[in-house]
Amino acid sequence: MTTAVENLAEWWTLAACQSVDPDLFFPMSATNPARRELAAAKAVCERCPVQAECLQYALAAGRLQGIWGGTSEEERRLLRQRRAKARTRAGRQRSAYLRGRTAAPAGVDV
Repeated sequence: MTTAVENLAEWWTLAACQSVDPDLFFPMSATNPARRELAAAKAVCERCPVQAECLQYALAAGRLQGIWGGTSEEERRLLRQRRAKARTRAGRQRSAYLRGRTAAPAGVDV
């Protein structure tokens, strides 16, 4: 079984951010200089061959600070919320579908 650290090590060596100053991925505020850093960090992520793996790692890890997989902490929080709502909605639809399949045929008293 592969651990999270081993999984990280597998793709991390291919990440585009390996050759960039790590501070770029951890903007300190929402001021104009930090916004420029945020845009620059996301530009690195856009050309990264393992961006998807990085994002999945960040989503699975929970509350990671900084830019991971081309997303900010807030963007990942919103993405997790949307995914959770989609899972809930899918579960409800499945339940409704299964209830409909097991319902008595029309005109038959149960």
